[in-house]
Amino acid sequence: MFDVTSNPGGDGFVGKIQGFFAYLLSRLTGTVDSIPVSLEDKIILLDNDELLLVWENTLREKRLKKEEEAWKSFEKRYGRGAPEVTAAFIKWQEQLYAFIEQEKDRFLKERHGSKEALGALLRAGAKTIVVTKGAKPYTEKCFNLVGLSPYISDIYSPAPGRREKRFVDAVVDHGKNTPRKCSMDTIIVGHDLEKDMGWDLVPPKGLPNDGNAPIFILFGALKFDRDIEDPLDALLEITLLLAKRGKNDFLNGFKSIDKPQKAVTQNYSFKVSLYHNPKRGDKARIPVIHEIRKRR
Repeated sequence: MFDVTSNPGGDGFVGKIQGFFAYLLSRLTGTVDSIPVSLEDKIILLDNDELLLVWENTLREKRLKKEEEAWKSFEKRYGRGAPEVTAAFIKWQEQLYAFIEQEKDRFLKERHGSKEALGALLRAGAKTIVVTKGAKPYTEKCFNLVGLSPYISDIYSPAPGRREKRFVDAVVDHGKNTPRKCSMDTIIVGHDLEKDMGWDLVPPKGLPNDGNAPIFILFGALKFDRDIEDPLDALLEITLLLAKRGKNDFLNGFKSIDKPQKAVTQNYSFKVSLYHNPKRGDKARIPVIHEIRKRR
């Protein structure tokens, strides 16, 4: 990770003081907050597991193992890539859903601030879209259990017989049919840079392409029995900041944050970096917002 706002001492007391005064100055002068912001036509692509929802630890490990076993058994029966694999898998998941529905508070938990943040993004005109490897009917039911369904615009699950996330379909279906439209109007949110990023949306490796991809906002993995430092209301504040700084262009907003003093919202501080995935050596570095922390 290459931090484009790196500054010795920036995370210490001096950095916090600088961040506070930078934010105060923007409020007084109107350099950021006076810019009209519309999130119309913007899309926020979100992971599900360990970002929005988390399972009780023991049950989660058992669930993942059982899901993998079930999927492979259906592939063996119907053939890899066959639509019947997905249909059988969805039917199998119904049993698990019926089990957790009885005592949902013991098994399932949502990320703090999710309803408030997603609701505000929707009211501002954005689309909140979950891109997952899970089956859509099952994912919808899990959202229903915690009351998140009204805050999700759409869910993109793998095509029948497949398990790959459909990032390309999600952006193209919402009018982001060029790399420029995609990078200016799209934010991807997850807890794992490798698994939750839409790598099919990233241009080939090369200096001109570095940083010219959808912004990835990295949150910490949600734990069932542990407090978090980055509730989802941070997403709302950072999204609005990017739109304001970039004059409704997310990527331009990211590129304008070239000093630690600018990487601050009313309640959060963060870092911005360009990240190269060593497992995707053919891809350019991507713009990443990370180390989101509550300001104290």
